[in-house]
Amino acid sequence: MIQASAVQHGMWVAVSSAAPTAYHMPLVVTFAHDPDVALLAKSCAAVVERHALLSSAIVDRDGVAYLTRACAPGLRVAGPDESVDEEIARPFDLAEGPLVRFALFGRTLMITAHHLVFDGHSKEVLLRELAAFYAGEIPAPLPRTAADELAADTARLAEGRTAAAEYWSGRWAEPLPVVVGDHVLTGRHHGAGQVHAFEPPVPDLPGLTRFETLLAAIHATISGYGNPRVTTGVDLSTREPGLVGTIGSYATELPVDSQPDPDSSFAQFAAELRAALRAMYPHRSVPLARAVRRLRPHAAVAPVSVSYRRGGAAPRFDGVPADVDWLAFAGSVRGDLQLQAVDDGTTVTARLRYSAAAAPVAARLAEDLCGVLTRVALAPETRLRDLFASSTSAPPVAVEARASAPASVHGGELVEPVLAIWRDVFGNQAIGPDDDLFDLGGDSLTATQIIARMRKTLGLDIDIDTFFDYPTVNGVLDAAGAR
Repeated sequence: MIQASAVQHGMWVAVSSAAPTAYHMPLVVTFAHDPDVALLAKSCAAVVERHALLSSAIVDRDGVAYLTRACAPGLRVAGPDESVDEEIARPFDLAEGPLVRFALFGRTLMITAHHLVFDGHSKEVLLRELAAFYAGEIPAPLPRTAADELAADTARLAEGRTAAAEYWSGRWAEPLPVVVGDHVLTGRHHGAGQVHAFEPPVPDLPGLTRFETLLAAIHATISGYGNPRVTTGVDLSTREPGLVGTIGSYATELPVDSQPDPDSSFAQFAAELRAALRAMYPHRSVPLARAVRRLRPHAAVAPVSVSYRRGGAAPRFDGVPADVDWLAFAGSVRGDLQLQAVDDGTTVTARLRYSAAAAPVAARLAEDLCGVLTRVALAPETRLRDLFASSTSAPPVAVEARASAPASVHGGELVEPVLAIWRDVFGNQAIGPDDDLFDLGGDSLTATQIIARMRKTLGLDIDIDTFFDYPTVNGVLDAAGAR
């Protein structure tokens, strides 16, 4: 067994309270001709053998996630009564694995992977290699094994954690909800969702990438609804240069914060946002939860999440390009709004995934975003206040306050056994019942270790939110009524 990466561990903690398909990553490939089923099955097996992470499982060892070997997934030919939607929604057993599956529906290959071992870039890697094996080609050897890469991740985390903590100190603030008219959106919960497909007209502006232009337009649009501070969660790749051909979960979500000045031009605002992004990039290898100790677990780091990826070239099978849905929807949304976009160099294809809370405003936000992008393409020096004619003033929304601990009941037969667990996890015999977990240097990983040991040895099942509300031994026990 190998300890999971920091990104995988954070995701593993979140999965326990997530909607069933919140971390499913479906990929739908439709062939131009009937595929050779035996050859396709052999090709799937070759990709899995090449990327060992795909035939793995995630197990719990005292609150720490470890990777272990599972059976290799094979190609399954779906029956006539089965549907693609049912295949996407079929749950994964994380502890048994494997964490990817292949199902063939006539000419359509349905690949469903779990985000614990897969990211957006992995889709292209998998299809490129699947097409190569199908054509009888053998890709060049991978530079490192999965075990090597996990070891390197541990080293990167140790090396960069102090600098990341210093960077976020003073910068991190709990994202405010997004207010659109009478609707208040947050990143707090997972749930069933729907999707709105559109093509934002992202222009090529001097000094900006198309991603930077799109992100600045999203911030400008949200500020136009009367939100004085805007925070979006942005998916960033953590891949090292030598890992572009490796399948895995090399992505993290980090917050991008802005306070748009209505009198600034869009070009000026976008340049400032670009500078903020560039300053954050050196710290992307450290998950936010490892750099900000009191980071409360959320479905998404902000009410609006943005994932943008360049690429999307269609693989060729039997000499003909296959039709690929790179943004297939699994039916769940993390937070209230998730914008997924793929840029093929000409067109940006987007899917806005939205929760029931965001359903009344999702199409409006997409339309307004397209309007902002159209205007800045013609006149990037336009002031922000003039970009969004339908802007409304909305009352400020207060950040959700941290709950005060209930009156502590000192004593009780569980205090000493729980203290013993804390002391063992921290390696500190001086911990007292009113010492704060985060002041002691703990984080979400520490909390999950303590939760697992309390459940195993004392039969106490306490959720991680309780630790963030009441991060002391007395506080946790009083909140849980275990005294």
